[in-house]
Amino acid sequence: NLRYLMRVSAGGNSVRIALSGGPSVPKLAIDGATIALTDATGIMPETMQKLSFNDQVGVSLLSGGTVWSDPVALPVASGNVLAVSVHLVGPVSPPQADKQLVVSMLPGDDRTAEIVLEGAETIVARPLVTAILVDNPSVNRVIVAFGDSITDGNGSADPLTRGWPDYLAARFRAEGLQNIAIANQGIGGNRLLEEGVLGESALTRFDRDALSVPGVTHIILMEGINDIGLSGLTLNGMSDSYRTLGTHDIIAAYSQLISRAHARGVTIIGATLTPDLGSPLPGYATEGKEVIRQEVNDWIRNSAAFDAVIDFDAIVRDPDNEGRLARAYNSGDSIHPSDAGYRAMADAIDLDLFR
Repeated sequence: NLRYLMRVSAGGNSVRIALSGGPSVPKLAIDGATIALTDATGIMPETMQKLSFNDQVGVSLLSGGTVWSDPVALPVASGNVLAVSVHLVGPVSPPQADKQLVVSMLPGDDRTAEIVLEGAETIVARPLVTAILVDNPSVNRVIVAFGDSITDGNGSADPLTRGWPDYLAARFRAEGLQNIAIANQGIGGNRLLEEGVLGESALTRFDRDALSVPGVTHIILMEGINDIGLSGLTLNGMSDSYRTLGTHDIIAAYSQLISRAHARGVTIIGATLTPDLGSPLPGYATEGKEVIRQEVNDWIRNSAAFDAVIDFDAIVRDPDNEGRLARAYNSGDSIHPSDAGYRAMADAIDLDLFR
């Protein structure tokens, strides 16, 4: 039994879930699933509903596959937190994840319909429930936040407020912009050009994770810092070093993603890469790699290749040392912003980009 708590950014009258183990899980099979609204005390019993898949209680899928549940009538409001529970047929080893991605786990028989999973423990793992899809015809703006751990929200204290995308969703709610939804498609450790332990490269997963999000109208792309930081490094357990990359390689990847978004009529917004000097990983953040980051950011700001630019770098950098995060915005590892930093990033975004 796995139980996820997930916040929706836009409301509606019916919901369904997307289920996927990703490319690292050979087979994923479940034989029971439920969804329910929660409040401050936990699951609201009267909202608990069983989920089906093509009218069946269970479903199985192979590596990399995604399946949607059948929709169920369940009125939800923007910002509501839902509990999604699934019962696995057999053991699954989901990839590890940034520490804010947590799930309640309870071995044994199907207990997905229980209000409280007595004896469950909290573990860290990338979710097998990858999305809650809300049906709402009045939502005419769907934003995909696409990137690495800084989009995924590493450094956030609250698993239900993950990074700048969740703070941006909170701004939409505060402004009464009920027609906008946002999907967080960040993966910790992700790179533009190379595969990683926790996910395929941006170039590989862009169509599936960004362009195939239902109703997508805008993509905010913030990725590339891991391509620069891991360039040329040989980490523990590696026989060969990572490929050495330069400014041109990063720009070429951006150009590919821009072309693919435009071919689908999707607006793509470039976000500058935030500082990382002081990162504890030896060789990840160096003065030489800082030059590349600055060159990449200069291209993002001035090439006019993106439809618009969000200058996250200018928001969170130390004004006295532009290669480092400002102390007030540093989560502690000198690369991932704190909640204050993520909030500042979201507050700096011009909402007129999406009106």
